[in-house]
Amino acid sequence: MDAQYVLSQLANGLAMGSIYALIAIGYSIIYGILKLMNFAHGDTYMFGTFVALSVILATASVPAMILGACVCGALIGFSIERFAYRPIRGSHQAAPMISAVGAALVLRNSAQLVWGTKTYPFPEVIPRYFYEVGGVRFSTMEITIFGIALILMLVVGLLVERTKIGIAVRCVAQSIPTSQLMGIPVNKIISIVYSLGAVLGVAAGILFAAYYNSVFIGMGFLGTMKAFTAGLLGGLGNIYGAFLGGILLGLMEALASGFISSAYRDAISFGVLIVLLLFKPTGLLGKPTTGGSGQRA
Repeated sequence: MDAQYVLSQLANGLAMGSIYALIAIGYSIIYGILKLMNFAHGDTYMFGTFVALSVILATASVPAMILGACVCGALIGFSIERFAYRPIRGSHQAAPMISAVGAALVLRNSAQLVWGTKTYPFPEVIPRYFYEVGGVRFSTMEITIFGIALILMLVVGLLVERTKIGIAVRCVAQSIPTSQLMGIPVNKIISIVYSLGAVLGVAAGILFAAYYNSVFIGMGFLGTMKAFTAGLLGGLGNIYGAFLGGILLGLMEALASGFISSAYRDAISFGVLIVLLLFKPTGLLGKPTTGGSGQRA
């Protein structure tokens, strides 16, 4: 087996896994506070990426693109929580799941109405220079993507563990009724979490578009599936687990594509996930839960 080819595949997998990790962190942080599946997360990241494309084409400014797309993502996340989840937060868990699917369809159809169904090329917002070390060829884009994902993961981790907002988030995740009794503005905290999760998803969408030089409607469903898979692999609700799950998923897909066939990469990845869950149902870093804060007082 050619070691250089293996290392090249691992470099590709690391870049793709970093993007999966960012999507999964946004997905996981929302699951962590309400124990609800946000099936609109992927379409939020798709919509925000289209906004990023429109802004960069209109202004040719990368900072304006990042700011515009992230603000749009935050507003979408806030709106989904406010109008699709909050009114039915105390309902049976099936209700918010259906509501999430509805929100995803609204976003998808809105994007189709504005941008159509064609695939658009994405401008080169990250310089791509190639280097060769020890016979292994890699690009600056792969390193940049991994670095951005790692930094954002650490920032979110510090936010949750070292700030007052993070303490409030953890309190709400443990018990919403108790948090309300303690005077924590529960609705405000949940809105912040949804907005933050959406911003992380949009950041991942921009990296995805830059890496593959394309933006298309179907990337929303793709993002949802990858985030869900990476979250389960690493442990839903755990930020570091989501990052680890995303990286492992990217590496598995790259190796499957490189040594077997890209046509079977999803089947192989899900096969590995099923085997893992048989032995560790909570994922690699997940912990057993007893219910969740989604139950209201």
